[in-house]
Amino acid sequence: MKHYSTQPRKQRLFGYNRNAHDRSRAMGAHLSDELLKEYSRMRTLTVRKGDTVKVVRGAFKGQVAKVIKVFPRKGMISIEEATLTKADNKKVARLFRPSKVIITKLDLSDPWRREKLQKFKVSPAEEKREERAAEKEEKAAEKADREEKAAEKEEKAAETAKERPKAVPLGRGERSSPTEALKAAEQKETVAEKKAESAHEKKAEHHEAPHEKKAEHKEAPKAEHTEPHKPEHKESHSKEASK
Repeated sequence: MKHYSTQPRKQRLFGYNRNAHDRSRAMGAHLSDELLKEYSRMRTLTVRKGDTVKVVRGAFKGQVAKVIKVFPRKGMISIEEATLTKADNKKVARLFRPSKVIITKLDLSDPWRREKLQKFKVSPAEEKREERAAEKEEKAAEKADREEKAAEKEEKAAETAKERPKAVPLGRGERSSPTEALKAAEQKETVAEKKAESAHEKKAEHHEAPHEKKAEHKEAPKAEHTEPHKPEHKESHSKEASK
């Protein structure tokens, strides 16, 4: 097992003495989302002079510019309009590591590079296959969601269809569940309503009874005064006179 030193001086020496394939690998940068759609079989590519890149780290974050020069020995690149001012007011190119940029546009002036990139392009037949596979996955996911929702609805309907258990009298030390407590409260409310209705009916009967008695007492004497009064002594005198 190889042991790699973390000392800066040894890291610099290792970078300076790298092989050619290691240097080209260190000069690789990620492709943008647009280029990934076109070249879906690759993710990184070696940065070359003429490529357009976008800075994603540091003080120049978000700047899009062309690559002016490449330094494979140092593992750095320089882009347009990215400069630093020295103490004597001289402007120097700002160097960037390829890992801190993404490639937005490729320079295809080199025929060898163009031929190589053709291998990583996706053919129209493969694009259709990928689209069909994605559509099938989406439909399967939608179907699974519908089945889950239907199963949940059936379970809820079965639970509501079940009959509620009857209330059981509890002992002193027992505790009632929330459903039993609700049922007991409902029963108490119904009993209280029935008692209130019976009390109201009794009060109404008590108020109606004396009014009826008073009406009967007042009507009797009125009927007696209306009858004509016939004296008895006059009838007896008339009978004696006839004799």
